[in-house]
Amino acid sequence: MERKNRSLSESMYSTLIRPKPMSTRFIWARTLMLAAAAALGVALVSGCHHETVDEYLAAGDAAMQKTELPQAEQNYQAAAKAAPNDPRVHIALGNLYVFEQKPTLAQVEFMRVLELQPDNVAAHSALGGLYESEAQLGAAQEQYLAAVALKPTDPAYRIQLGSVLAKANKPGWAELELRTAIGLQPKNAQAHLALANLLNTTPNGKAEADAEYAEVRALDPHLLPAPPPTAVVPAAPAAPGAPPPAAEAAVAPPSAPVGTHKLKPLNRKFKLTHDSAVYQAADGSTSVVGQVHHGHFVHVTGIQGSWLQITLRNGTVGFIPVTAAE
Repeated sequence: MERKNRSLSESMYSTLIRPKPMSTRFIWARTLMLAAAAALGVALVSGCHHETVDEYLAAGDAAMQKTELPQAEQNYQAAAKAAPNDPRVHIALGNLYVFEQKPTLAQVEFMRVLELQPDNVAAHSALGGLYESEAQLGAAQEQYLAAVALKPTDPAYRIQLGSVLAKANKPGWAELELRTAIGLQPKNAQAHLALANLLNTTPNGKAEADAEYAEVRALDPHLLPAPPPTAVVPAAPAAPGAPPPAAEAAVAPPSAPVGTHKLKPLNRKFKLTHDSAVYQAADGSTSVVGQVHHGHFVHVTGIQGSWLQITLRNGTVGFIPVTAAE
């Protein structure tokens, strides 16, 4: 009887403490939860919060705005890895390399865009700018022609084409493109400026160039410096016994003429807020040695009064108004 009671007691104890077997569904649910928690922990530790191409591009753009170039490149490269056939990532990388003055890498990216999307007008325009900066005028002309063909009613691409044609000593064709741009957008100050610069170099074109410069000042005074003040010629001394001259209004002394300010060295990159001609000296009446375009970055090496000294990618040194860059 005692043995029977002990067996019964042991049986009841083992029944009470023996764990019930877990169901297969519960085991899988627990495994998935643990895996998700582990993945989340890895993501938080690594700092990788971007998953889509749009997120990588947005992060890269934000880094560019802060001039955090290595971080921008890291995000753009991650976007390119996630979506290698998305033209946007190659446009972003190309623009970054242009800013970093790496024209060969930029050219590779823009050409990749055209492989993926031959009608991408931004890539044609950007490639044209790279070729133009390296004095490859024929190649630049070809790219600008493609851009004009894709968007014939956009004056910006005709201005680019007209400017490179002027450099290539094709003034007739250049004038046609620039006047077409003005016809498309009569109040486009950049088109009037490009035409004025062209006419200023042609025989018998100075009077019309001056009229175009006046139009530029009326449309956007920031594109050109104010004309130098008229010199005040002192009056000759009055003859003995002559009546004193009538009182005249006081004339303020003229401001320092353009070019008298000392050049102060600078080493910074600025983003252009306007298209601008690049002048040989800090004076809008000097020769035009290049052209820079809105949205691109320039390397500023000095400041002289209201002018920035810049170095183009082909090594040319020139000046643009300070109002053309931010």
